[in-house]
Amino acid sequence: MKLHELKEARASKVAECRSLLDAAKGQDLADEARKRFDTLEKEIRELDARIERETRVSEYERQSEAAETLNSGTPDFDRESRAPGLFLDAIAASAGIAGRDTGRVMEVSAELQKRNGRTAQGVMIPESIFRHQEQRVVLSSTTGAGAIGTEHKGDQLIDPLRAASVVNALGATTLSGLVGNCSIPAIDTGFTAAWIAENGALSPADWDINARTLSPKHVGALTEFSRNMVLQSDPSVDAMATRDGARALASALDAAALVGGGSNEPSGILDTITSGTFATPTWSEGLELIASIATANALTGRLGWAGHPQVTKKLRSTVRVGSTDSRFIMEDPGSLYGYPYFDTTALAGGGSPADRAIVFGDFTSLVIGTWSGVDILANPYESTAYSKGNIQVRALMSADIVIRHEESFAGANDMNTA
Repeated sequence: MKLHELKEARASKVAECRSLLDAAKGQDLADEARKRFDTLEKEIRELDARIERETRVSEYERQSEAAETLNSGTPDFDRESRAPGLFLDAIAASAGIAGRDTGRVMEVSAELQKRNGRTAQGVMIPESIFRHQEQRVVLSSTTGAGAIGTEHKGDQLIDPLRAASVVNALGATTLSGLVGNCSIPAIDTGFTAAWIAENGALSPADWDINARTLSPKHVGALTEFSRNMVLQSDPSVDAMATRDGARALASALDAAALVGGGSNEPSGILDTITSGTFATPTWSEGLELIASIATANALTGRLGWAGHPQVTKKLRSTVRVGSTDSRFIMEDPGSLYGYPYFDTTALAGGGSPADRAIVFGDFTSLVIGTWSGVDILANPYESTAYSKGNIQVRALMSADIVIRHEESFAGANDMNTA
């Protein structure tokens, strides 16, 4: 059964339950009616479970509507686009360094530019090779100098620490391979129903149809590679370079999605919504954040929390009710009020230095759009890099962030974690 059919079946059974109760006129149900009521109640619970599963699948299908550029139906291109070493191949091709086979990456770059109608300043590679490297961990890379040597231990790399990337794990909607500006229609005000007297007239209520628009903004990183590192064929070096590029871009996108609003940044969740309070914190303050979403009929979808690590510490050390309660607000570090919880230093908060932020909501309402791929441009002639035989590398990606419904999120940036 389709989702709407399941909901119709549920509504029919609920209506039958109501009719049984109305027929009893406030008295206990007769044996036959009680038996029927219990059966209906069981069937409603089963339908609720099926509706929840169908809703999740529908959401997954909706997220898949914007197919990735790589999901092209061309197996050879898809395979080559995911081949290891593509990142360093792009640097070598852009810098004109011999010693690596750059034919593959140049063909991939040409095809991506053709498909997206965009001309790269350097060599274009698919942004998905970075996204697939992203992990839900405290992210860590090295400059590469320590990764090359006679007794090199490629499996023991020490990565730089970065803010954890959490929005994808929480269910953010990603639209890849966009070309022009992307407009998502939104019905902000729909039908309004009202009861009328016999022969009375309904008052018209106009629809308010707007759009959420994604337009490309640019995020990038500038770093320096040694010539040996680019020439190195050790797979661990290729993986390290790709992984660190992924984590740098993912951290920047996460910070913009959760907070945003900085110079040249998209507007993120905390920059868009009206913040509540979780300052003390108390058990009821957290419930109030949840209730504000439920009151707006938005407590649905992929619900979850993201908070600063100091918020996590505060919640795990604060009792629910005064000094008489032995239970803490957060007892499981991966869950809060029964919903998934992730921490990230991207939620630094506002106000005094000890204030930290927390966000709750339906993360499918957070839409991240990306255009084309990652543009890799190498500059072997930058003065400092040139003198050392190194290569300065710039990676640029175009992306934007929009929220379908502001009501789908609640948050606070005032928790005192001192």
